[in-house]
Amino acid sequence: MASTGNFCADSGLFSIPLHVTAAGIRAQRISDRTSAPSLREFIGDDQNYLVPSATEAALLPMPRFNPILFHGASGTGKTFLARGLVHLWKSRNPELAAIITSGADFARDYADAVVTDSLPDFRQRFRSVGMLLIDDLDRLQEKIPAQNELVRTLDELERGVCQVLVTMKQAPLETAGLSPGLASRLSGGLSVPMTTPGQAGRRAILAQLLRLRGVKLTTEAIDLLVRSSPLAPAGAAPAFADLNQLVVSLLALAHEHRGEFGVDDLQQWLAEQQAARAVPLNSITRQVSKYFQLHVGDLKGPTRQQRVVRARGVAMLLARQLTGKSLEQVGRHFGNRDHTTVLHACRKTEELMSSDPEIRQAVDDLNKQLTAG
Repeated sequence: MASTGNFCADSGLFSIPLHVTAAGIRAQRISDRTSAPSLREFIGDDQNYLVPSATEAALLPMPRFNPILFHGASGTGKTFLARGLVHLWKSRNPELAAIITSGADFARDYADAVVTDSLPDFRQRFRSVGMLLIDDLDRLQEKIPAQNELVRTLDELERGVCQVLVTMKQAPLETAGLSPGLASRLSGGLSVPMTTPGQAGRRAILAQLLRLRGVKLTTEAIDLLVRSSPLAPAGAAPAFADLNQLVVSLLALAHEHRGEFGVDDLQQWLAEQQAARAVPLNSITRQVSKYFQLHVGDLKGPTRQQRVVRARGVAMLLARQLTGKSLEQVGRHFGNRDHTTVLHACRKTEELMSSDPEIRQAVDDLNKQLTAG
């Protein structure tokens, strides 16, 4: 891409340098969610193909799209990217004001302004900026007065030269609790779906974090982590902060081995991490059946309906990765199926994760639900 980043055609990866801290940004009670040293760039893959274009558009002198909306599940890096863009924009436009807020804080500040009869001040603060980021706008759900105020604010900002950035978990029209007016207004800009990084992206992020932390691993060891990360045991990509946590854990392991540990040490450590977070098979079947709106008996039964087969494949993959059970043990749990059937189902699900965003998101969501806490 252009001067805002780099693109590698062979791997499908791109990077957007964001390590800029600009003064003069009004942040409404939002703390940095990553622990230093954090990534200095956003690393994405071809499944986030709109991100480079959105980045360039966000930094234009005159907005091309308003708002620019980044939406995706937790861990996709949308907040990291959006906050980084605000700081990058501010470093290029030091004379203009910028605000970073959240949906919850916007609603709270609006309610306070109504109670204290200070709406003119509230509106002046939000309508006299060059860039506005509203993070987690989903938190405005059901807060209709604040939503109506936001629509008026967006209309007012569009008449000027303010670039508005928004992050949400889902697209506006798919988000319950948003007024039709706000959902329509948000949908009128550039909508950028974001997914967790694939293996190539995860490898690049891990490699950079390892360098920042001073942890030295061989290429073979990094590849092992990408395939077997205890934070993404089912092939689902962990959040940016989770990857940082993984590297912090590895830093402790490096100190324990006085800076030198090989693949065998890493495999033993991964096995220990896996054993410490094993999930019961019954929990997996219950959670997967609930997620796909099926009965537990459907996953264990003989039906070959497509939606059941896909859900059963997800359940088997999670069972293999989260329990440490053998193929034979997993097969017995799912209706006395042969171990080759389990192996085929796991491989098919892994293939689907590369081509079907819904399956990839399902594995990601279920992995987080099953390993939470």
